[in-house]
Amino acid sequence: MTSHSHQTAAQEAALSLLRGEIRAVSAPPLKEPSQILVDALAEKHTGASVLFYGSGASVAREDDPSSVIYDFYVIGESYDALYASSMMKLANKLIPPNVFYFETPSPFGILRAKYAVLSIDHFEKLASAETFHSYFWARFAQPCRIHSVSPEMTARLETALANSIAVFCKHAAGLVGRSFTARELWLAGLGASYKAELRAEDETRAGKLIDNYGGWTANVTAPALTYAGLENTVEGGVITLKEKAPDTALGWRLRAMQGASLSVLRLLKGTQTFKGGIDYIAWKINRHSGVDLQITDWERRHPLLGAPGAALRYYRLRGQDKKGA
Repeated sequence: MTSHSHQTAAQEAALSLLRGEIRAVSAPPLKEPSQILVDALAEKHTGASVLFYGSGASVAREDDPSSVIYDFYVIGESYDALYASSMMKLANKLIPPNVFYFETPSPFGILRAKYAVLSIDHFEKLASAETFHSYFWARFAQPCRIHSVSPEMTARLETALANSIAVFCKHAAGLVGRSFTARELWLAGLGASYKAELRAEDETRAGKLIDNYGGWTANVTAPALTYAGLENTVEGGVITLKEKAPDTALGWRLRAMQGASLSVLRLLKGTQTFKGGIDYIAWKINRHSGVDLQITDWERRHPLLGAPGAALRYYRLRGQDKKGA
């Protein structure tokens, strides 16, 4: 958002509120399986912080932890501190993030995770208004737990997450008019962000996430809009902007066009770092949309060559499902 020296008192207060909400998410103890994974990743990447987000962060108590793939980001001081390989550093800078598969034994069985890697400087940029595509700031507008190595890193991560919420809410506000509920804004924003990526989310996914997040959307939306420079009032759960937000529909269409290419590039790159990545993607698509890609043995043996064919097959099968609906 605006630089610290140019923020109004209202924006400073809004940032403080957002950081408080972010801090509250991180405060309760983790479930034991999640803590085991956090500790294992912190040991693997000494000196780095760990962000816990996504569906794994909201696993129901009755779910078998060994059947879940948890999502993490590992945030380091620099790419030099994170990698010895020059190629890995370059790949992370050019097409962020690098994604890895990780598993560790536990009393609950083998625990599995995928984790992405970024430096703190890069994360701050990607989670801010400096980055056009929504891939990062739409993800981190959602509740995220910080497991940090220092107060300084914690403060930087809290502010980066607050920026994500503000950027997301500002771009979502351009889709919903001048008056709206927090739920209406988040449904519009999450729906637009799914279309901006190669993500097979059905129409109920956003609503389920919002319900699962409890008071998160109601608590952060108005201060996020204020922090983004959109003055507003709240009455009876309805947020009214002092002036209607700029129309962002064109921007979201452009993100969808850009996102198709970015998704394929990340898929191709991920097959080189993420063991079993092509099967994981097929599993996630099937879980969310019911489309079964039926990955072939050849595609598993040659994931870099097989990924484009699998992506095209998904589009074709998805189209058939829509016609049959």
